[in-house]
Amino acid sequence: MARQPVQAAFAEARDAATLALGLGVAVALAAAGLAWFVARRLSEDLNALASAASAVEAGRPGATIPLATSNREVYRLSSSLISMTQRLLRMNEEMEAQVRRRTLELQEANQELDRQARSDPLTGLLNRRGFGAQMQFALALARRGGRPLSLIALDADHFKRINDRYGHDVGDQVLRSLARRLTARLRESDVVARMGGEEFLVLLPDTDLAMAQRIADELVHTIASEPEPEVGPITVSAGVSTLRPDAEGADTLIRRVDEALYAAKAAGRNQARTLA
Repeated sequence: MARQPVQAAFAEARDAATLALGLGVAVALAAAGLAWFVARRLSEDLNALASAASAVEAGRPGATIPLATSNREVYRLSSSLISMTQRLLRMNEEMEAQVRRRTLELQEANQELDRQARSDPLTGLLNRRGFGAQMQFALALARRGGRPLSLIALDADHFKRINDRYGHDVGDQVLRSLARRLTARLRESDVVARMGGEEFLVLLPDTDLAMAQRIADELVHTIASEPEPEVGPITVSAGVSTLRPDAEGADTLIRRVDEALYAAKAAGRNQARTLA
C-alpha cells in the first residue's frame, strides 16, 4: 500500500470538477446571452410589426408592414400580415372607387330628377315650378338694383279646335313648335315657361313696359305669319305687364299679366294688350 496526502489524492478530481463547473457556467452564460439576443430580436420585430400595423390602420401615407426575419414563425407572421394588408388595401381602394362612382351616379340622378321636376316634358321648357324659382330670383335682382322687369303671357287662340279637328298628337306638335319659335326669338337672358295647356309665360329682365310691348307685338305677328305644317295659320294673344316700384310679389305681377291677356282675348285675339 502507498500512502499520500488527501489533497494530492483528489487533486485531479477537484480539477475535473472545477473544469466542469467552469464549462457549465460558460455554457449557461452563452446560452443566456443567445436567448437574450434572440428574445431581443423577436421583441424588436414584434414591436415593429405592431407599430406598422397601427400606422396602416390609421391610414398613414406610405405605411407598410415590414418583413421580419428574427425566426421562421415571425417571418411567416410578417409575410401573412403583408399579404393580408395589401389585399385589404386593394379592397378598400376598390370600395372607395365604387362609393365615388355610386355617389356621382346618385348626384347625376338627383340632378336629372330635379331637372324633370322643373321642366315641362312636352316642350322641354320650364314648368310652373321651375318658372317660379327663376321669377323669385329675377324679382330679387330687379328690386336690389332698381332695374325694370316685365312679363308676357301668351295663349294660343282657339286651341281646343285644333285638338278637336286634328287630334291631340297634332296639338302637341303645335305646342312644341310654339315653344321653339318663342325661344328662338327671345334673348338668352329671357325665361320662357309653359304654365299648362296652351299658355306660356315669358320673363324679361332689364326690360321696361314699352320694350316688352314691342316684343309681345313682334311675337304675335311672327307666329301669325308662319303657318304650321299640319294645321295652317295659328294665332296667339298676349298680355304684358311690368314690375311696379312698390313691393309687389310674383303672384300680383302674374295676376296683372293674366288680366292683360284676357283683355287681348276679349278684344278679338291675335294681339297684345298692356296692363301697367
